[in-house]
Amino acid sequence: MARLPADEDYARALLSIFQAKKIRARQSLRLSEAQAAFLRENMGRLADFDAALQYAMSRGWLALALDMIRLTTPGAEEMQSVGGFL
Repeated sequence: MARLPADEDYARALLSIFQAKKIRARQSLRLSEAQAAFLRENMGRLADFDAALQYAMSRGWLALALDMIRLTTPGAEEMQSVGGFL
């Protein structure tokens, strides 16, 4: 899948979900919960969520294991620059 400039925006929106839930570095969120919040808050479509997750993982912000998304230390640092999307 080609990366689009909007992928970074979607990834930052995804980080804002972690921020709103007060998740810290090395803590996790269920994939389904993050996906539901992304769609419920009209941050994008399902394909946008997938692009956001891929982008965030490529930047080292998030890590996916089984059905859990873990916020990394670089992701927590990046999250500080994210404005409130929620």
